Amino acid sequence: MNWWLVVGVAGLLLVSIGLTWTRWAKATIWLLRRHAGYVRHTIGVDGFELVYHESGKRDAPPMVLLHGFAGDGDNWVRFVPYLREHYRLLVPDLPGFGDTGYLPNQSYSLLRQIARLKDFMDMLHLERVHLCGNSMGGYIAAGFAAAHPERVATLALFNAAGVDMTVRSPFYNAALAGENLLLTRKPADFDQILRLVYHKRPFVPGFLRDYLVDRAMAAADDQDLIFHEIFGERIWLDEHLPAISAPTLILWGDDDRVLDISSIKLFQAGVPHAQVAIIPACGHVPMLEKPLSTARVYKRFVEEAMQSKADTSTKQPALA
Repeated sequence: MNWWLVVGVAGLLLVSIGLTWTRWAKATIWLLRRHAGYVRHTIGVDGFELVYHESGKRDAPPMVLLHGFAGDGDNWVRFVPYLREHYRLLVPDLPGFGDTGYLPNQSYSLLRQIARLKDFMDMLHLERVHLCGNSMGGYIAAGFAAAHPERVATLALFNAAGVDMTVRSPFYNAALAGENLLLTRKPADFDQILRLVYHKRPFVPGFLRDYLVDRAMAAADDQDLIFHEIFGERIWLDEHLPAISAPTLILWGDDDRVLDISSIKLFQAGVPHAQVAIIPACGHVPMLEKPLSTARVYKRFVEEAMQSKADTSTKQPALA
């Protein structure tokens, strides 16, 4: 049975006994986080009270997951359950987004977000991590891996920003015309965003949709400022990509209307050793739309990369 249908039916039952729709929406998010094993933490980073969730095994290899523009750590909540048995997962709400929130008079440029990610890792004593990012999070992850290659064990870019595209997407064309299709200014915008980022628009119960719409509308002005700063810089990664030395996975949904799949060729030109994986019948957020398929590909990539490194390190030099 569809997960959201179950949530909707349960919501109707709970509302009938007095629980408000807002409280049930918050309870639904709590249930999703609980299923992912999320434990909420905060840490001071560059003036922000940065919120992050941790899941998995404390003594396992650390894995950091970075969400995209207008998202938050809940973008990974359906993906994390498939990895938590083998990794220590750290999922921040990046500065400017989610519960970490926006602070005026702060910079949200690529370089500042990379610096904050390094501070976050330093404060948690994470010397080397498996780093994965989606969309804007992929932009930050790739920039970090180029700037600090010694800190990245593997790199995964899911429908990542940071390079141009040979085929312009609907989102890209709208952005050139001055319209940001990822902002929710009115309730109808939320439905348009779902159609834009998913191959098949998911069913979202009305009570949860209304709650998410209210949050997105409240953040729209701040996120518009962030968007124009981070993507208005025109700092493409092309010239920095060759500095990435970590084993790299470039993963894309085959029906991305935000960042066209043609971007893959430009990432490959800069990171020639990268592997490529395509998730069929999938849009811009594969970890949400196809979490199991995406997790299987990613988990196999990380395991094979680590096995290859172990095999290389155990080889003995030839005798003279």
